[in-house]
Amino acid sequence: MKRGLHVLDPAETPDREWQERVATLQRAMAARGIDVALVYADVSRSDDLAYLTNLCLYWNEGVLAIPADGPVTFLTKLSLRVQNWMKASSKVTEFSGGKNFAELVAKYLVDRENGTLGLVDAALWPADVAGEIVTAVPGWEVRRLDDLVREQRLIPSAAETELLRAAGRILDDAAAKATIESSTAGSRVETVERALRGGGFLDLYPNSLSTSDGVTSFGVTGQYRMHWVHSSRVLGDGDGWPSDLRKALAAAIAAVRTGATVGSLAEAAAPALTKLPDGAEAEVRWVNQADLSTGGEFRTQDPAAVLADGEAGAVSVEVAFADGGNAAVAETVRVTEGEPEHLTGAQR
Repeated sequence: MKRGLHVLDPAETPDREWQERVATLQRAMAARGIDVALVYADVSRSDDLAYLTNLCLYWNEGVLAIPADGPVTFLTKLSLRVQNWMKASSKVTEFSGGKNFAELVAKYLVDRENGTLGLVDAALWPADVAGEIVTAVPGWEVRRLDDLVREQRLIPSAAETELLRAAGRILDDAAAKATIESSTAGSRVETVERALRGGGFLDLYPNSLSTSDGVTSFGVTGQYRMHWVHSSRVLGDGDGWPSDLRKALAAAIAAVRTGATVGSLAEAAAPALTKLPDGAEAEVRWVNQADLSTGGEFRTQDPAAVLADGEAGAVSVEVAFADGGNAAVAETVRVTEGEPEHLTGAQR
């Protein structure tokens, strides 16, 4: 469950930006001949919904209906009491409540001329929910769409970039306090919980890894407003393979620039990784900030993918040792034509 501060502040994200996000999606729909698009969200995966509306799902699930023209409507099984709170904290003005999404979608479409209904990012929809909706609207052509909203989120706007910078500063301070050498597993989690919640983070996921020789990696993925940052660090300043792991990450980050490929980051890190213990397997990853809420697990790592100017994401070096231990280092950066901008992991 999300437990942190939920904010709707026009000084951070202007009204015109919220309007343009929906308008951009509607233009993409028109180009594909889609009359109404549906965006599914639940408590574990709601970034597309949040990006379009600032809605925060603390629990349950919902479907956002976007017509080719006009305002969006949130279809929900939640009570009217919760809907009133959502109206006050989001850009949605129209809600429809009911027992299941099939009935809600059919009701939403009943006064519309039959046309084409698109399921956005259809591969990630629960199969039962999608199937019920298809059955409930027999007069409509239902089309499975790709990740139209995520495509808009890949390169942050100027306002989003400022929020990512703020998130990085708060996360850096918390990580510095949590990863002192004398810290314990419990104290590290407590430290980042207090610091990030107190700093305005909406959600966070701490993670610890360990090796047979007693080395700990501690990482945090956090959501500030509706934007995600990630950092993972090896505790201590010792020599040996932990130092090599840090050097590999530094080399990978140094290779981040406009037009670079994801594969080139791994190539840059490779010399330092040759010094890892025998049998260790290392992977260098790039996860765009739009995918950090799930650690990029739903997106295939493509070495040929090209980094775009202004894109932000986490560079990570993850190691699995032959004896079963694991370690990881990572920082979030922003792509520029020159040196990357450190959102986490740099002296400020």
